[in-house]
Amino acid sequence: MNHKRTPTLRYILQGSHANYFSECHIEHALGGKPATAEKLAHRAIFTVQQLFRASHSVRIYQPLEVASEVVVHAFMLGFVSQDALSAVSLAGQIQFVYSLFLFAITAGVSIFAAQYWGIRNKRAVEKTLGIGLAFSVLLSLPFTIGATFFPEQLMRAFASDPVLIADGAEYLRVVGVSYLLLSVSQIYLCILKNCGNAVLSAVISSVSVVINIILNAAFIFGIGFFPKMGIAGAAIATVIAKVIELAWALLVMMKKDSVKIRLGWAIRPDKVLLRDFWKYTAPILGDELMWGLGFTMYSVIMGHMGSDAAAANSIANIVKNLVICFCTGIATASGIMVGSLLGQGEL
Repeated sequence: MNHKRTPTLRYILQGSHANYFSECHIEHALGGKPATAEKLAHRAIFTVQQLFRASHSVRIYQPLEVASEVVVHAFMLGFVSQDALSAVSLAGQIQFVYSLFLFAITAGVSIFAAQYWGIRNKRAVEKTLGIGLAFSVLLSLPFTIGATFFPEQLMRAFASDPVLIADGAEYLRVVGVSYLLLSVSQIYLCILKNCGNAVLSAVISSVSVVINIILNAAFIFGIGFFPKMGIAGAAIATVIAKVIELAWALLVMMKKDSVKIRLGWAIRPDKVLLRDFWKYTAPILGDELMWGLGFTMYSVIMGHMGSDAAAANSIANIVKNLVICFCTGIATASGIMVGSLLGQGEL
């Protein structure tokens, strides 16, 4: 057996289920004795279990936030009117396009944060966080400004019906500020996921989703003392949920020994790290944009076909987004696990 690979095999066998294996078992595996295949098979099963647990808590929740908004809006606004459902579904494509940029940035952050955290290099993780925040905030500004101040112009790209344009503009005008909030919260939650706090990150994201669902019902239908606001209520609920998510993430950052946001690293990033960051992030961004814009064109075509087609397309998008959540969770959890091993020099 190649002894240069011994540390990697030892690391795999001594993972979270190290108690299952005695040192004798490990040496048997490394020595190629008959029990090796059985032990490695057991460990492979445990590794797959770890992967699914990691994917559940690591990365499913970011796309789940986008998908949950689509599901909630489709279900609740469907009781308001078909035009409201169609308009908000089309307006949601603005956030979908923005999420493509955000996903590419968080993927780049994950690549480096997982490796640096593998060797417990907190300073390098904070440098990576600074670069990620700088670009995510800069990318959010055009979307925030466009949605807030020029919503009608944006909606005309997705629909020709005056009613859909007016209703969609009403939603975008309010929800636009949430894009800026997401640019900070999602990058920091990404850091938490890669630095041993995947469960906490998942809890923050899932609580935000639950709050969004509850407030959507309250503001759309005017439950209790909440005013009945329809489309505007859906947007307000989303903004409030994102404010809570960001505030919680910042409270976690303030704890002792947490990875901190250093504005200096965002304003004056490390040049070597910046070059490497874009070396790996640019291809991801290109892939996401080509794939995402292709799907967005479906909504553009359907939107110009009228309210009926747009409503039908919004329902179909629910299934698509939920499948994407699952696949993205598995893929990114794998990347984080491999990145951590690379950082420790185990691969």
